[in-house]
Amino acid sequence: MKPLVGLIGLGNAGLSLATALLKKCDVVGYDRDAARCALARDAGVRVVDSAAGVANATDIILLSLPTPEASLAAARSLSEGALQGRLIVESSTVGPDDIDALVTFFSPHGATVMDSAIVGGVKKLTSGQTTFLVGGSQADYDRVKSILESIAEEIFFLGPTGNGMRAKLVVNAVAHTTMVMLLEAGAMCVKAGMPIELFYKLMRRESGLLRPLTHRLGERILGQDFEGGMNTANACKDSALAMQFGRAMGVPLFTLQASHSVYEMAMGEGLAGLDYASISKLWERWLDISFQGTPPKE
Repeated sequence: MKPLVGLIGLGNAGLSLATALLKKCDVVGYDRDAARCALARDAGVRVVDSAAGVANATDIILLSLPTPEASLAAARSLSEGALQGRLIVESSTVGPDDIDALVTFFSPHGATVMDSAIVGGVKKLTSGQTTFLVGGSQADYDRVKSILESIAEEIFFLGPTGNGMRAKLVVNAVAHTTMVMLLEAGAMCVKAGMPIELFYKLMRRESGLLRPLTHRLGERILGQDFEGGMNTANACKDSALAMQFGRAMGVPLFTLQASHSVYEMAMGEGLAGLDYASISKLWERWLDISFQGTPPKE
């Protein structure tokens, strides 16, 4: 027999999740939108008429909903059904505090909660090649692991409940900030009369967008190696020149202006002669943390 999985939320992400699950599992689902229920039924989901119906039908229930408020509303509806011994898996993007709220809500009902944040977009999710960032107890993870593995390319088990969402928010922060940075710099390129295709080609090179990650973070910061390389003084000078260039063309600058202030602070903190990856020392001092780690071998 196939594993039986419950799913609350049959929107774009939820239906993609159901599509992947149906290859290996039987899925019982519910959504407040009748049109989404019809689409899910056509895809092979056994649609029931309430969230409580999902709780009564299966021991493992995934949430795929658009907002934290929707997840909490779904929790209230689920509590109208049988919850003793149920495992609630939150796959919606919510905050760690929202995960704590679900734990607090479900605990008196005898249900446990884990978070399984999704990274990779709807296309990868549908094809069963998504990445899960999981937070929860070892027992709960072991209980749902085979189901997640059946629809995942990679799973990161990150320990305590809430850590999956913490990691997801960090990943999203990088993606969303990088999007603004790329548009800002691309606008400078186009405004200067150069084709956007050129900017794209330059950024996709290892020496472009990847190098700050692979070389400066992966090698220098993790390895605490700040000798040689392009120093902070030169990075600060280049940043000032780029900002002057953009302003002269009237390009609105957000990320460049903010990042330049960091290089100015680093100059004042005695980091001028070190590789500019040494700006990491500012965060170490501000937060009393260490970025030292094991540089990747590849």
